[in-house]
Amino acid sequence: MFTSNAKKSVQASVLFGALMASVAAHAEAAPVSDVVSAIEQTLSTQAQELLVNTKRELVLSLQTQLAESIYDFNSQLTLSADNQGESVTSGEYSANK
Repeated sequence: MFTSNAKKSVQASVLFGALMASVAAHAEAAPVSDVVSAIEQTLSTQAQELLVNTKRELVLSLQTQLAESIYDFNSQLTLSADNQGESVTSGEYSANK
């Protein structure tokens, strides 16, 4: 999860750097308000994508943890049932002696 978020952050930084370089090259041609608007739109889009990806990864992580917990619980129940079955069997064996 962390690596994916870090990757998105790096991508956003690279995109922002490229945008700033482009802005510097065309600063004379474009009004400042248009440049600021483009930067805000790019940052807003990147932030929204980052939030969506983070939410998706969080949900997947929670689902995985829940599935592991259920599996562990079922394993413990099976082990407990096996142990109780062995106790009954050995109790019957000693009663038959």
